[in-house]
Amino acid sequence: MLFVNPRLREERVETQRVNSSSAPDNDEAMFPPTTGAASNTSLFASVLQACSAEAAAAPPAAATTAPATAATAATAGAPAQPPGISALISAIQNGSLTDTDVTDSTQLSVTTPWGNYTVSSFYYASDDTANQLATLLGGKVVQLPPFGQGGGCTEPLANFIQLPNGQTVNAASLAYYAQGAGCGTGQLAADLTQTINEGAALTNYYQNGGPMPMFPIGYTGPAISGMTYPPGTIAADGTVINPAMGNNNT
Repeated sequence: MLFVNPRLREERVETQRVNSSSAPDNDEAMFPPTTGAASNTSLFASVLQACSAEAAAAPPAAATTAPATAATAATAGAPAQPPGISALISAIQNGSLTDTDVTDSTQLSVTTPWGNYTVSSFYYASDDTANQLATLLGGKVVQLPPFGQGGGCTEPLANFIQLPNGQTVNAASLAYYAQGAGCGTGQLAADLTQTINEGAALTNYYQNGGPMPMFPIGYTGPAISGMTYPPGTIAADGTVINPAMGNNNT
C-alpha cells in the first residue's frame, strides 16, 4: 500500500498560491487556515487503516524485522543504529518519532500585498521534531521558506533537514510518516526515499528557480547516498524498491 503524503503533494499547489502575482479570490484559497490540516485527517486515517490491515495480513519479512531488532537492542543499552533510513524507520516503527507542528500563530504569519494571513502549520514542523529527524538521518536543521518567495509575499521560515549529501527537504514532509509503521519496512523505505528525492528537488526549485520538477506515479528514485537501508530494499540498479508499484521504481 502506497502511503500517500499530502504534505509533499500539496507543496506544488501551495507554491503556486504563495507566488501568485494576483490577489486570491479569498483568503482561504491562497493560505489554508491553521485548521486546514484537519482536511487531510480522513485521508490519512483511511490510508493508515489500510496499511495496518495489510501489515496484519502479510507474514513479516526479514527486512521488516531487522530494523525493529536493532531498535530494541539500542533500547536495551546496545549500540544504537548509525544514522540513516534504517534508523528513521526504526523510530517510526517503535513509536519514538514525534510529528508535532509549530503552534505559535505569530510564527505562521504571511505578509502579502493584500494583507497578513496565517498559513497552515501543516508545513511547519516543530523544532523538537526537526532536531529528532536531523539526528536520525545524520543531517542538520536549516530554516528556509517552504514555498520560495515571490509575488510580493514574505512567508515564515520552516525547519528543513539538510542531509550530509546536501539534499534538503522540509522536515514536516518526513515527520508525516511518524504514524506509518503499519505500512511495513519496505514501503516506508520507498516512501521516505521518494519524499527526500522529490522534496530536495522542490527545495532546489524554490531556491534557484527553473521549471517545477515533476515525477511519474510510483517514483522513488535512487537510494539516498550515505544512508543505511534495511536489507532487501534496494534494487540491483541502485533504486529503492517500491512494493506498492510492483517494484516499478524508476
